[in-house]
Amino acid sequence: MREKNKMRKYAALHSHLSRRNGRPEMLTFEDIEQIIGKPLPESASKHRSFWANDNQDHHSHARAWMKAGYRVAYLDREQKVVRFERTR
Repeated sequence: MREKNKMRKYAALHSHLSRRNGRPEMLTFEDIEQIIGKPLPESASKHRSFWANDNQDHHSHARAWMKAGYRVAYLDREQKVVRFERTR
């Protein structure tokens, strides 16, 4: 049940990126928090691995962008921005 709740947390990010129709997008961490309606975990700022394009079961956030056909192409944790680009 806990994993389903995590998946729901990032469902809005999946929907948002799906509506982009393959266009890249630069989002601030704050933008993402507004999209998902919740704060990102501390690990988003502290650990580069949070933004890895990794589809493992425990990475529901990564599945959200990957299932929408996107990958993290650029990350600046100091500036708190991430660029999503369409996967090829």
